Amino acid sequence: MVGVGDQVLLVTGVSEFRVLEIDGDHATVESTHPTAPGRYPFTVRLAELVPVDPT
Repeated sequence: MVGVGDQVLLVTGVSEFRVLEIDGDHATVESTHPTAPGRYPFTVRLAELVPVDPT
């Protein structure tokens, strides 16, 4: 389960994103890298998000 403010990965990637908003079974996320090219919020299904392991 992920919540607003959590850092997550997309199932198929290695880039980290921060959850900005959750609406039903979708979340709005944005890259955690401040200088990522084309950094912008976008919507993904919650099922596609994996919490970042804090260790």
